[in-house]
Amino acid sequence: MQIKDLIAFVMRLSGRPDCAEMLKGDEQPSEECLRMRDTVLLCVNAVADELARGYFPLKASETLASDDCAYPFSQFAHLPHRILAVKRDGRRIAWSCSPSAITCAFAEIEVEYEYVPDPFSLEDVFAFPDPAVNAALVAYGATAEYLVIAGDTACADMWERRYREEIERRIALSLSGAAIPPRRWI
Repeated sequence: MQIKDLIAFVMRLSGRPDCAEMLKGDEQPSEECLRMRDTVLLCVNAVADELARGYFPLKASETLASDDCAYPFSQFAHLPHRILAVKRDGRRIAWSCSPSAITCAFAEIEVEYEYVPDPFSLEDVFAFPDPAVNAALVAYGATAEYLVIAGDTACADMWERRYREEIERRIALSLSGAAIPPRRWI
């Protein structure tokens, strides 16, 4: 599914099928529909960021090298939001973090971190690195966000509840392989 299709879906859920049809059709969308499209895109990106930071962490591991033992976040393949471990030869090492880089005493390190996905643009295809997150989940959250912005708090609450329930359901499904100890009777 393309991001444009996801935005049109959010528009329909928000009660604006006219804007969704204008975006998908050949006619020039109105100024109001273009503003809505841009706002919904911001909402989609905010929801994807929230899902990665709070519910479905995206993890990466990289080997980095630096002559001055400073590793700017711009060198990373993804934008990190939490550093989990810094290692050298498989052993954890001491490191420090500034707003723009990691520094340590070694010229080559392995970094394990959680990251946020890159923002989507209109021409992108929706793909979230965690398979538990699908377009419908993001659409529910983006609809709730957009309706708050639009001032329709009653509908926003309904979509927020649905979004939160879907998050809980997907977390439960992803934990289905976890072992739960049997109940012990005294």
